[in-house]
Amino acid sequence: LHKITTSEPHELRVDMDDFEGHSAYAEYTEFSIAGADDFYRLLCEGYSGTAGDSMAFQNGMKFSTKDADNDLWDEDCVATYRGAWWHYNCLRSNPNGAYLGGSHTSYGAGIEWKTFTGVYYYSLKSIELKIRPV
Repeated sequence: LHKITTSEPHELRVDMDDFEGHSAYAEYTEFSIAGADDFYRLLCEGYSGTAGDSMAFQNGMKFSTKDADNDLWDEDCVATYRGAWWHYNCLRSNPNGAYLGGSHTSYGAGIEWKTFTGVYYYSLKSIELKIRPV
C-alpha cells in the first residue's frame, strides 16, 4: 500500500452493510500509507458520505498488529478487539474485527464502524475498503 499510495494521489472508499439491509459509505479524498520507517502511518482526510467519519481518530496513526502495539491506549487494541488496524485508542472503526453476525455481547470485538451502527455491540455484515488514483 505504501508504494501504491505514495506514487500518486489516491482516494479511499469504504462500503458497508448491516444485517437489517442498510448500506452506507465513507469516501476520503486523501489516502496514503507511509513506509516501514514510519510504521505505515495513515493519512486519511477529506471525508464525505453516509456512514459517518469513523476514520477521524485513526488519521495520523501508526499501524498496530499483534506484535507491534502502536496505538495510544494503555492496553493493546489489537489483542483486546481482535483486529490489526490504525488504532488510536481502539474502536470507532475496525474492519478487521471478528465476524460476529450483527448484535453481540462482546464489547467492540466485531467488524466496527461506530458512526454507522451507533453502538459497540454490533458487527457489520460486510465492509469493503477500495482505493483508486485521484
